[in-house]
Amino acid sequence: MDFNFDHLAITVSDLEKSVGFYRDILGFRILGKLVQDNGNFVIVYLDMGDKVLELFNFTEKGKYLTTQNDKDMGIKHFAFKVKSVDQSFKYLREKGVEFTMEPTNAEGGVRIAFFKDPDNILIEIIEGELNLETY
Repeated sequence: MDFNFDHLAITVSDLEKSVGFYRDILGFRILGKLVQDNGNFVIVYLDMGDKVLELFNFTEKGKYLTTQNDKDMGIKHFAFKVKSVDQSFKYLREKGVEFTMEPTNAEGGVRIAFFKDPDNILIEIIEGELNLETY
């Protein structure tokens, strides 16, 4: 078996606002969209380099699943590797992006920061190579 990560899908409350955030602020190119269920379900595909981000939007709105308690089960955040956390932080802050953690040197020899997308989905930026102990 050979498993390779392909894409990430997130459901957003305001498709245009989220497309603007991921395209205009983070710089992801729009690949296209699929309209399903007579327009009640739309997926916009964005190019993240060698992976794809899918933004799901439904006419009928659901509820938020994310929490801020790290002990709760489920996905906590996703991350982007950057050359400089400090430069990325400065750029994003100038664009009005809300950070939950400013640039910090973290365990494992990396530098990290956390910010939120328009639906409060937590995103990490990370710089450096993580030094891990043997499992």
